Amino acid sequence: MHSAQRRARLGGTGWALRLAGGMCLAIGGALALSQAAAASPPWFTRTQHSEAQWFPRAGMGLFMHWGIHSVAGIQPSWAMIKDYPHGYDPRYHPLERYYTLADQFNPGQYDPDKWMAAAKRAGFTYAVLTAKHHDGYCLWPTQFGVRGTLQYMGGRDLLGPYVEACRKHGLKVGLYFSPRDWSYPGYPVGDVQFDYNKRGKHPAVDPVANQRAFDEFYEFTIGQLGELLTRYGRIDLLWFDGMGWHGVDDIRTRQTIEWIRKLQPWIVINNRWGGVGDYGTPEWRGPQKRPEGWWEHCISWNGHWGYNPRGAFRSTAWVLSTLCQNRAWGGNFLLNCGPAPDGTMPAGFYGCCDELAQWMSHSRESVIGAGPGPWPEGANVPITTRDDVWYLHFVDQQVNQARVTGVPKPVSAKLLRTAQALSFEHAEGTLIIGIPPGLRTDRDDVVSVCFDLVPVEAAP
Repeated sequence: MHSAQRRARLGGTGWALRLAGGMCLAIGGALALSQAAAASPPWFTRTQHSEAQWFPRAGMGLFMHWGIHSVAGIQPSWAMIKDYPHGYDPRYHPLERYYTLADQFNPGQYDPDKWMAAAKRAGFTYAVLTAKHHDGYCLWPTQFGVRGTLQYMGGRDLLGPYVEACRKHGLKVGLYFSPRDWSYPGYPVGDVQFDYNKRGKHPAVDPVANQRAFDEFYEFTIGQLGELLTRYGRIDLLWFDGMGWHGVDDIRTRQTIEWIRKLQPWIVINNRWGGVGDYGTPEWRGPQKRPEGWWEHCISWNGHWGYNPRGAFRSTAWVLSTLCQNRAWGGNFLLNCGPAPDGTMPAGFYGCCDELAQWMSHSRESVIGAGPGPWPEGANVPITTRDDVWYLHFVDQQVNQARVTGVPKPVSAKLLRTAQALSFEHAEGTLIIGIPPGLRTDRDDVVSVCFDLVPVEAAP
């Protein structure tokens, strides 16, 4: 049988590893992720558009929270909430103090081309920039609302250069958009009066007047979204972050998603508008078990979501360990770094990108474009897969040998970083393979193991 006939992509249907004794280990069906989360309403189907299928194998995205909060190096929006447990700063409550930052935000050294060039080298395949956070400040000259570059920068557009830089360097274009807008008059903030101590203590409202207010707010929100989805050409990903209105149950989720798909049929949408979308977004702490459907783990790279001039970057070893574990379960890793108010990246960003780029130069294939593997149920190390190759990720310094069960004898094995062939043991469907001590590093050492994949139809 020719090599091309033997190969199959994990995650498709009907492929197996041929085992000793004529048995087969079906991996496509067992490891394929469900088409949509069980909680999705009957009308919703995860995007089937052919140009949206890049997402589950994207691997790694760069998240960037940028806005007026960057001037003070504080948590975006939440810093104005009195006594908020994750980022409150008394200098920026009440909200009038926070919004004075808009007068100082005017990035004179903004160069997203440099950002995206470094991101590309580091292995990022998509990017997500905050077009509007909860504070309502817009990075483009929107005709809706009173806080944005139209009012404070003479109509300067900060999104256009970002979109073009992504396209130039081959990254998918993502936009973060917060439907909740605390600058909108009368918006029912969960922390009533911007005080965490009053969270959820909304006054009684007239249902008719409240519905009318929501309808007006919805039209305002759709106006902004319409601008984002029509003035910049192709947008690959839309990252919502919360939509709700106290006292209103129907927040028009179906209407909104169907409208977005008419404007941008190929777009991928997260599930933070009404809990419905193409993928889930576990935040900070990663999932404790393999999630269903498409998903993405998001976390800050250097302390909090916004620009953090005093925040130390997490180690490259930690980034690679988290990345490979997410990929072993079929998820992406969205790593956040907030740009400085002048438009530069914080100290350490480019050095960390260089370290990632060095690792990607030899082991990129094991995470970017790779599929999930049988971990931890079938192995003591995270596993990713590509065609007839499984990648064993040695991320735990206490683990000196990988043990994989239920597999046939491999054709070959090698350390990706050096391309050096490695010896292994195989008996009764169990593979044991180690990396010589002199070849271990403090980062993810990847061993590629080549099997002989055959189609199920051809297996006896």
